[in-house]
Amino acid sequence: MPTLEDLKGYAERATGLQRPGKRKAMDLARVRKSQTVCFKDDSLVPNHPRWPLIIYRNAVAFDARLDAAAVIEDLF
Repeated sequence: MPTLEDLKGYAERATGLQRPGKRKAMDLARVRKSQTVCFKDDSLVPNHPRWPLIIYRNAVAFDARLDAAAVIEDLF
């Protein structure tokens, strides 16, 4: 039975998209200033009264030759 890493290798060969690896993935991460958004309680979505939503725009520079999901996976 193939392992998860074997399956990832099959996907790379089938799509032509590559995994960046942990070192290269770290190079793709960029330092960004965060944006915070607080939502009022609308009784539909559970919001915390003090904790905002934190957004980091363009925090990762994706390369067209790399699989975006693999980049995120290798980063975290």
